[in-house]
Amino acid sequence: MAEEDLDRLRARNTAAKEQVDGLLDTFRRQTEALREAQEAASRASASLTSKDGLVRVSVDSSGALSALDLAPSAFDRSTPEALARTVLELARQGAAQVRQQVSDLMTPVSGGLPDFGDLFDDAPSLRGLMADIPVPTATAAAEPRVDDDEAPDSWLRRR
Repeated sequence: MAEEDLDRLRARNTAAKEQVDGLLDTFRRQTEALREAQEAASRASASLTSKDGLVRVSVDSSGALSALDLAPSAFDRSTPEALARTVLELARQGAAQVRQQVSDLMTPVSGGLPDFGDLFDDAPSLRGLMADIPVPTATAAAEPRVDDDEAPDSWLRRR
């Protein structure tokens, strides 16, 4: 092989190594950013209070109701049915806020990594092999759980 051909091969090899090194650096930075975003997403929460101040809910990072506070005068100023509707609506709004927070955190780090096909001619694409980062979506409200230890007639109805 001629010296000139060897020099061209060495130059292509060096260029390919630099591209791979750059890809690995980008991958490391993005992996760290993803880890930080996942940690932040695990701390996402929302707290909402009804307009009348009778109900306050808190929702955790999974969108689940984590706290519920009723004002001492809640049953004097409202009905159990209205309070239940308010709790459900605030919980849904809180879950939507948490989903948005998680989406805002994950979107910047869930894309932008170059693919092998972008770097090298005739290289296979890895995009189809990588799973997308799931962003929580809206779910239907779960049916209320009935506690087996509790009498079928709720204390709310006995008021």
